[in-house]
Order: sequence, then structure tokens, then C-alpha cells
Amino acid sequence: MAAEDTTPDRMTDEEIHQLAALLARYAAHELDQFEHWRVASPYGPVFIDISRRCAAGNEDAYDVLWPLPDQHRDRH
Repeated sequence: MAAEDTTPDRMTDEEIHQLAALLARYAAHELDQFEHWRVASPYGPVFIDISRRCAAGNEDAYDVLWPLPDQHRDRH
């Protein structure tokens, strides 16, 4: 088993699972065409784009966030 990351403010596996579930709900019920968000971080701004179109031109370039891949399902 890998050592647990004790960096302050790191998200727990449960929090990441909740974030994925909420983003999936947002995409299914709130998202119209796209969103462009900017979030401040200790390392500078982070830009988040959510869209109903594949920006990379190849769907294989994206990681599946929801439903959770099998390796994460058994933990929650």
C-alpha cells in the first residue's frame, strides 16, 4: 500500500469522488453549451473549460471521470 499524502489541504478520495459526482450532475442538468471558469490557486490561476464538444479533437485524449472507473468504485 502506498504511503498516504499528508500535504495540507489535499482532497481525500471521498472528496474527489464527491467532486466527480457533482460535476456529472452539473453536466447532466445545468450545463447548456459550455462554461469557462477561472479559479485562483497558490500557483496562479487555473482555467477550467467544460463543454459539450470535444476540444482536443479526439475523445481518447480525455480521462473518464464519471461513472467512476472500476478501480475507484470498490472504495466508495
